[in-house]
Amino acid sequence: MNGYAETDIPISLLVIEPSLNEAETYISTLRNAGLVIHPTFAADEETLLDLADGDQPELILLSLPETTDKLASTTRLFRAAYQDAPYILLYKDAETNPEILLQAMRDGARDVVSSSDPDHLQLVIRRESEDRRVRQELALTRQKLKEAEARCNTLIDSSQDAIAYIHEGMHMQANPAYLQMFGFVDMGELEGLPILDMVSPKDHKRIKSFLRTLGDEHSELSIACQNSAGETFDAKLDFSPATYDGEPCTQLVIRNEAQSKELEQTIELLSNQDSQTGLSNRQYFMAKMEQTIAAQRETGASCSLFYIVIDSFREIRAEIGITASDLLLKELARILATNIDQEELLSRFGDHTFTILSDKANPVDAEAMAERLRQLVEAYVYQQTNATCCIGVTLLDQEISGSQDFINRAYNAYEAARNAGGNRCSLYEAGEMQASYGEDNTGDEARINELIQHALENDRFRLVYQPIVSLQGDSREHYAVLTRLLDNNNEEILPDYFIRHAKQGEQMAKVDRWVINRAIQELAEQRNEGKKVNFFINISSAGLEDDGMLLWICDCLRKHKAKGPWITFQIHEQELRNHIQSAKKLIEGLKKIKCQLAIDQFGASPKAETLLKHLAVDFVKFDFELMQELASRQDQQDHLNELNALARQHNIKTIAMGVEDANSLAILWTVGVNYIQGYFLQEPSESISYEFSSA
Repeated sequence: MNGYAETDIPISLLVIEPSLNEAETYISTLRNAGLVIHPTFAADEETLLDLADGDQPELILLSLPETTDKLASTTRLFRAAYQDAPYILLYKDAETNPEILLQAMRDGARDVVSSSDPDHLQLVIRRESEDRRVRQELALTRQKLKEAEARCNTLIDSSQDAIAYIHEGMHMQANPAYLQMFGFVDMGELEGLPILDMVSPKDHKRIKSFLRTLGDEHSELSIACQNSAGETFDAKLDFSPATYDGEPCTQLVIRNEAQSKELEQTIELLSNQDSQTGLSNRQYFMAKMEQTIAAQRETGASCSLFYIVIDSFREIRAEIGITASDLLLKELARILATNIDQEELLSRFGDHTFTILSDKANPVDAEAMAERLRQLVEAYVYQQTNATCCIGVTLLDQEISGSQDFINRAYNAYEAARNAGGNRCSLYEAGEMQASYGEDNTGDEARINELIQHALENDRFRLVYQPIVSLQGDSREHYAVLTRLLDNNNEEILPDYFIRHAKQGEQMAKVDRWVINRAIQELAEQRNEGKKVNFFINISSAGLEDDGMLLWICDCLRKHKAKGPWITFQIHEQELRNHIQSAKKLIEGLKKIKCQLAIDQFGASPKAETLLKHLAVDFVKFDFELMQELASRQDQQDHLNELNALARQHNIKTIAMGVEDANSLAILWTVGVNYIQGYFLQEPSESISYEFSSA
């Protein structure tokens, strides 16, 4: 062993030697030692000038000229042509003046070697080749680090969180949100100010004591801050170790707790509200209905549910247009809202569907209310358009298993009214109306499976995309491809819900094929427009067991004129474990067509290294759970660090999903995670337009 890596990587070598025979002897010596040499010869300075416009050599062998002047002129010449190339001086005469050799070393020669010592020469060549490779990798790493730091700084600058960097209690840098929070115009006003100036005098003792005990772990402190105008506010301070311009420091993230509470309330309101009508949305309504059912179960009380659908709304929309029909829905929502009791909950359940949860507990009162609302809708005229509706009503009883069953009964009552001609009300009668959702293949599963089959046949799925952004300077534009199922009202059905039913109904392989085909089609179109995007596409366990999946992917690539390297297929970790042999076979085939592979939800199971040893994957996407409370839980950070280091040992790049705040971003940067994906960057969108250059 010589201490240098045994490699077959070729070495580009320029030999400056008057005798071609001597030069060939050097090359033969090196090749006999197992080195792969790509030589170029220069017998004199004139030849050297001719070669100067060619490729840069990795290493130069210079045979010692007869005079020191000749040595100086030749050295100046090749240094002007090849500034970065190291050179080795070869001397032939054992009586060569040692001072000449020492001066050559002083002037920049990497070594001096006797031409009669081939073992020494090949060792020096190996050393210099390895040294050059390391220096090139270092330069590339520095460049990537510089680019990644710039991207990270851009992300922090655009963050809504107030972020600053502190060294020995003094401000080094802060983002615009931080400057705005404390009333400063630019960083020049803040630079060098102590953090104590940002804290209310009454809490100076607390912050001093806290800073004295601040270690290398994430820490939090709730305290009263004050801005430049002397106004105080309650805030939560998060401290994390960091570096800035290569110097160790502390990253400080401050949240105005009053603003945070107000923002949380606003977000909660918006997340529970339909933006067009201002009513409660479907998600909020279902949650409240579940709570109501549970409460009624305990007391034995009852309540009623109204399912209201505007008749022939698609025809109305086609007649008066989208804008006018949206205004009509808004007016009908207002009419319904102003004609129910304050305790009753009204929601926009679908595009032109409304639901009401009422405390009406007997059929007479419920039917009377439904009829009154139907008449109010019928009486309203908008732009000479007279809308009508059907209303299905059901009462809660002990046979109803939960919120979905409750909705199903109201929906069946609505269907009875619609089938009877429309513009009428119907009360659910168990003996007369067979449930559309329930047992014996007429239940929720069957209806969802029918909807999935309809979507497969009529393109009722929709693809949305979420960017995956590098923290390490990679400028490639990656997107995760996500799937949505649309119901008959163009409302999205939650992926976890319909995917579960698709698996139970043995439809998941067909869904995989639909998604893969459409995603590759979209990818090819984006590439044809000049966008250098890459897609991450899911394959389910059913897709792994689909013997024709590889051929299908090849056909899709060929049909849409797309290329394998543009795509990374991602497979859930647990599904890989459950179908390891099928996965190996598919992955081997995908590798042959140059596709890349990712393990999704990596780290959710113990013995994570097992999969990395046996499967040739390119990425791992960390389990969502690892992002939960990442900034405040050291055990989460330690586990993430271990998994990231494990992936790096196998030359696998890492992606953190579910990133939603700057605190997590700072930790992921410190750990060395390669990419991030989450709402911090952008929510899933039908548009493929994320500005990666500004990330």
